[in-house]
Amino acid sequence: MRKLLTAVAILFILSPASGEVFHEITADENSTMINTTIQMNCQEGEGQCPVNRWRITWDLPDEADIISIKDSLGEINDYERNGDQVSITSNSGDRRTSETIQISMRINREAEQIHKGLYKREFSLPGFKGEETSGYIQNEDIVSGWTGYGFQPVFRQENMSFKGEGSSRIRINFGEGNATDYYEFFGGKPENTSLPYEIAVGMTGNVQDFDRFPVALMKENAYEDSVVSWSSGEYVGGSFRMRKNLGEDFLPVMAHETVHGLNDRELKWDQTSSTWFDEGTSKYVESLVEIKLKGRERSRNLFGEDVEYTERRNGSRYRITLPSKGDKDELWNYYQENQDFMKYWNPSAYPDRRSFGYAYSELIVKNHMVHQNGSLDGLYEEIDPGRRIESSEEKWSFYSQEMDLTPCRYEDREKFNECIDEINSYDYKVYRAVNPENQVRNVEINPIVVPNRTEGTKEDGIELEENRTVLNPSETSGDILKTIISGSLQEGFKKWIDGASSLLKKFLTLNF
Repeated sequence: MRKLLTAVAILFILSPASGEVFHEITADENSTMINTTIQMNCQEGEGQCPVNRWRITWDLPDEADIISIKDSLGEINDYERNGDQVSITSNSGDRRTSETIQISMRINREAEQIHKGLYKREFSLPGFKGEETSGYIQNEDIVSGWTGYGFQPVFRQENMSFKGEGSSRIRINFGEGNATDYYEFFGGKPENTSLPYEIAVGMTGNVQDFDRFPVALMKENAYEDSVVSWSSGEYVGGSFRMRKNLGEDFLPVMAHETVHGLNDRELKWDQTSSTWFDEGTSKYVESLVEIKLKGRERSRNLFGEDVEYTERRNGSRYRITLPSKGDKDELWNYYQENQDFMKYWNPSAYPDRRSFGYAYSELIVKNHMVHQNGSLDGLYEEIDPGRRIESSEEKWSFYSQEMDLTPCRYEDREKFNECIDEINSYDYKVYRAVNPENQVRNVEINPIVVPNRTEGTKEDGIELEENRTVLNPSETSGDILKTIISGSLQEGFKKWIDGASSLLKKFLTLNF
């Protein structure tokens, strides 16, 4: 196997080539149809170009059955499948600088059900490194979706289009639920749900690409069976799962998950496993919704004292105690012992430091609001590094240029206490977006005409064994991305995107 891969790399270098990929997908609850168009090009006059036959090794989706494979000369019968890979040799003809391969596939696998009425489908779509991959997924009940790093999605009614470089994972969520302005609920229809979204948008300045977040409202047993038991909600791939009976905590938790959803697009460059910034901003917005709904006197402190108040229920008065989020002594010892696990923290990897990590993450963000006179929407404008970050150390160093990542770190305990008290007593402003719209991005797709060539014979050109271009999306070092549309896709796509709707970022201070 190693010799084969080496040969592929050598042949790719000797015959300079590029390739463009377009995936056309139609998916429903029962099955999926995928038509993949691959255009391969070589530079005439360089290396072994032009050539009369082309060979490509291509990765197939899991459980995909091949229906047909074609090139510009017609049906291709010369291909060999090995597991989830297929090796294809084009028809022989005149020497040429480009060739187009079309692979039609079917996946007879039912969609995964997130909750009754709500489904998802995920696809691993191959492409060439450094080159453009684009396409669309069509489903009449699509609600939301997700794309991997480097890809931009665009939602148009029953269609999610995408464009980026190289290979990626793509996901759609679909079904018919109870739609509100910003959410589509499955398993119930809560009232007055605009507040979490409008405050999340107002505080972060971010919106999602699609119209609504799908929300699965789950009973206790169903939630425990599918989501981590210590959580109240979960955001993954454009959709929420939430406990159904959260009572007065429902809207704050929904705000928390909404911020995760809004962060997903803005923080795609963050490929690390640490989640302190994502959790910190989410907990910050959650706490502000909680304060505005319950009042400051009924909201928990952060690394502070327990909060006590009385409440009348059914004619009787009860004393309520709200424990502090995070232990102050534990934070003090974290600094005194020069610990640094927060660089790498996420709630799953540090179960014994879960409550501390959530509180510390929130403290970073609140401290920034208090001492730097900052704002979340302004902060987001400063934290796009323009590159992919895969190291938690690099991420920590990057954020440290904009934020104090060790808030209230003093050698003097009294100053430490004063800093904590100031953060807990600060009068944070809450902004609520007025009629926010989803932001549709303008992604241009340029149709490419598939040539109609006359089929020749092997003797008409150069023998495949002597002169060929070999492309393998998994093994070659050049990723290939330019927009491709097969001949069958040309109509209806020449003006696929004609504009973009703008986000109305008008903010109104929320008064209760």
